[in-house]
Amino acid sequence: MREEYNFINGKKDRRIKNEVKKFLDTHRDVEFSAAKFEYSIYLHGEVSQMAIEFANARCPKTTADLELEKEITETVEPDKLLKLMRKEMSGSNRSLLREKIMEYESELFPMIKEKCIRNKQDIFIENALHFFMKSKINCCDWIIETYSQFQSEYLKSMLCLVIGFRGDASMIPFLMGEAKRMEKEYPNEYYDQGPALAVQELSVRYLN
Repeated sequence: MREEYNFINGKKDRRIKNEVKKFLDTHRDVEFSAAKFEYSIYLHGEVSQMAIEFANARCPKTTADLELEKEITETVEPDKLLKLMRKEMSGSNRSLLREKIMEYESELFPMIKEKCIRNKQDIFIENALHFFMKSKINCCDWIIETYSQFQSEYLKSMLCLVIGFRGDASMIPFLMGEAKRMEKEYPNEYYDQGPALAVQELSVRYLN
């Protein structure tokens, strides 16, 4: 359940600000985690993309890479693109695939949402994260409403990042609760870093 933040005479509720500040000051910050890596990519989008493209340019494409590039370019069936989201591939082809799936956003949106419920594959989850980050449709409400049905804790952590970038201040209590739960239940997987970074992002935009 979401807690609405109160605004009194144009000033943000100091109690809420103090609560969030305490959380950010005390919750662990893991320097190297999957969530931190993905967060950095979307926080510094253009710079990160340039770094990826530079790295890709230095890696010669194999015959397999070129064949997969051709397959992605020529694919027009959304169900085939959905299957490709589960396929291991080079960075350049991953970028190409992510551009391609956004061309079929309306057709893929319900398919990706349905697949997210049970999928536990990291590659698909990271491609789905990119899709929800870039989609014209803001799916934050859907994420929270469907959250208990997701079977992958890694997916939950990544989708919390979507909330951090595309949600609003009313979602911060949910994210703080998830960060505390994940740290307690999965102390060595660092899933808690997803919701914790999302709280940080929302606090910058709404509580500063």
